[in-house]
Amino acid sequence: SDLVVTNGFVHMRTTRGLQRVDVIYRRIDDAFLDPDVLNPDSVLGVKGLMEVYRQGRVALVNAPGTGVADDKAVYAFVPQMIKYYLNEEMLLPNVPTYMAADDD
Repeated sequence: SDLVVTNGFVHMRTTRGLQRVDVIYRRIDDAFLDPDVLNPDSVLGVKGLMEVYRQGRVALVNAPGTGVADDKAVYAFVPQMIKYYLNEEMLLPNVPTYMAADDD
């Protein structure tokens, strides 16, 4: 509720008035980002956010559609992904992550 789109930019409401926001790290699901474009029943999102994002006037650090890479279960597969995509071994140890479906 502290964010609002005005004049083609995202602003934050402060006690001193509106302050422009250039970068957002979001903590809500994609579907709730902008009720104008996604879930019209969302009271969490910011009306007009996706249009400002499309115009390059605000950066979303964790852009829509990147949620799968933020899933903690992915950590278990990072060593295999590095080997598959880069044909390299990890340089730093991975965070210990265990999959309950894996008998090992």
